[in-house]
Amino acid sequence: MIGRFQKWRAQLLWALLALFVGTLVYRLFVVQVVKHDYYLDKAEKQWVRRVPWLATRGSIYDRNGSLLAATQKKYTVGVTPEHFPRLEKTERFLAEALDLSERSVRRSLASKSSYVQLARNVSLEEDEVAGLASLPGIKLDQVHDRINPLGALPLELVGTVSLKNKGTCGAEAQFQDLLRGEDGWVLVNMDARAQSFRLVNAPGRRPIDGCDLYLTIDSRVQEIVDFELERAVERYDAIRGAVIVVDPFTGDILALSEKVSEKRRAPKDPADDLSLFSVSCMYEPGSTFKLITDSYLLERDAVDPFDVYFAENGVWDSGFGVFRDDHEYGWLTVKQAFVKSSNICTIKAAKDSDPHDFYRYILRFGFGSKTGVALPAESEGSLRQPSQWSARSLASIAIGYEVGVTPLQMVMAYAALANGGELVAPRIALEARDRDNRTVREFPVLKVRRVFSRETADMMQDFCREVVHSGTGVKAVVNGLEVAGKTGTSEKFEDGSYQRNEHITSFIGFAPADDPEIVCLVLLDEPKYPHFWGGESAAPLFSSIVGAVNISTDLLCSREPSRVTVPVGGKSRVQVPSFLRLGPDQALQLASEAGLGISCSGGEGTVYAQKPDPGTLIEKGRDVSLLLRRDPPQGGEKVRVPALEGLSIREARRLLLACGLKSSVRG
Repeated sequence: MIGRFQKWRAQLLWALLALFVGTLVYRLFVVQVVKHDYYLDKAEKQWVRRVPWLATRGSIYDRNGSLLAATQKKYTVGVTPEHFPRLEKTERFLAEALDLSERSVRRSLASKSSYVQLARNVSLEEDEVAGLASLPGIKLDQVHDRINPLGALPLELVGTVSLKNKGTCGAEAQFQDLLRGEDGWVLVNMDARAQSFRLVNAPGRRPIDGCDLYLTIDSRVQEIVDFELERAVERYDAIRGAVIVVDPFTGDILALSEKVSEKRRAPKDPADDLSLFSVSCMYEPGSTFKLITDSYLLERDAVDPFDVYFAENGVWDSGFGVFRDDHEYGWLTVKQAFVKSSNICTIKAAKDSDPHDFYRYILRFGFGSKTGVALPAESEGSLRQPSQWSARSLASIAIGYEVGVTPLQMVMAYAALANGGELVAPRIALEARDRDNRTVREFPVLKVRRVFSRETADMMQDFCREVVHSGTGVKAVVNGLEVAGKTGTSEKFEDGSYQRNEHITSFIGFAPADDPEIVCLVLLDEPKYPHFWGGESAAPLFSSIVGAVNISTDLLCSREPSRVTVPVGGKSRVQVPSFLRLGPDQALQLASEAGLGISCSGGEGTVYAQKPDPGTLIEKGRDVSLLLRRDPPQGGEKVRVPALEGLSIREARRLLLACGLKSSVRG
């Protein structure tokens, strides 16, 4: 009986052992064969990690190669105290690399926390990065910090970048695909203490850095515009101001600046949403729109420049509305009505026009549609179809009301006038280059269409010259340079009615008048009385900007300077030519041809300023004072910064230019 029980127990044990072994073999077979790939992948995830290798975002430059935005590599440094070697040498190196005191480092290492952050967003040299990475327990997280060295460009134009390296507005957002680059990756191993290390032959993929972007912006002009606009907004107590400077032949945006008054900023101002007012916001242009109306009438042979209309002494009840002029004018020709900005005469000249034909003509200038500029959130403006017009609409649109435009649309319309009648698309970028300086994408000049004939363009340019000579734009005059343009003043439409005491003033002009190189739009929102006419606020600002550009840059220098000799009282007077950007020998030859002498200061280099200004009439034989500067320092060449205390801003800028240095004004 006992023997039989022992035999049964032995058989049971063998059966259980066989079952256990069978189960073990089965599980080994499942793990090693059936689910081999699954468990291998799971194991690798525990001790091998794919770490992103961040691409460096491309830099942004102006048309002259001046840096506008760049990426600076920074690091967040942390430590796991239990794994860090507590040696005096390593603690001292850690303190020196992170610019911390040894005492604070020791205090952090004494922490009982599993992880302690030592420093955030610190700049490190390559040897410091290598040294820190070799220390056990140190964790380095690379971050890319976007910096704007120039500081003059509006944030809404150059753009901002999120923590995920994505452009959120401006050029950074519009050209994200070029600037971003492509991140790489690298495999790192983890040891039993959860410390990461990289094998020498570890697989990975190098990142492809982003391309560098070259904008059409000229930082020299941008600094002038930014400085003068800020002063004007404060001087005229305006809510905001905007200035756009473009090349009329290429559509290149040379400068774009916007300023909002801090003391008059609304609680929720549109400027706070990082969109450009000049591109995304509409306004009624007022008299600057008369360029469109008068060119239409001339193109259709509906009027002659010398046809006359009665201005009703400033007030006219037309039967479809009451219209007013700012002055009590009598009989005016079509040209005089433009020069004096008579609403009444303009309406009388246009009132018999075909609304559908006039509407189609306005569309040709791009109003009511986007210009196509490579900037986010562009508005197409507002232009209703003639079927939606009231009895008053034709008259209102003729003088710049009942039509919504963006500042960019208006400046491009005047660019078409300046270049002889061709509408061109605005351009903000020239090209993109890779890290080997090879051009990977170009942004060509885009001519849209001819909007009026050369003959009409010549007549309207003559109208605009007369506006500055004897009309509403006399305060736009620039010494030594002939300019042309048109003033505009419009009442703001709010709460269902026009506000008599709230205006938008503007001036759009081009220079030089006979051979335009730039077109400049100036706009001020709600300047205070008595400056709420375009001729009283916007025109003087235009004069300040173009005058500074003329003196400080070579953009408006004639390729073949003209010389005029005027006999006065038996003595000959000559017009001073422009010596800007010439060397001493070239300046001497030019002065000899003009019958003038020169006196140079500043040693060798090129002329960056002169006195008297170009275009000034002086007696033949007199000297012109020229200021020379050295060529800008190349590579790592250093120059001493001169003392600027007590100098005016213009004197300080000239002195810095003479040293080959750039400057920007703040405060």
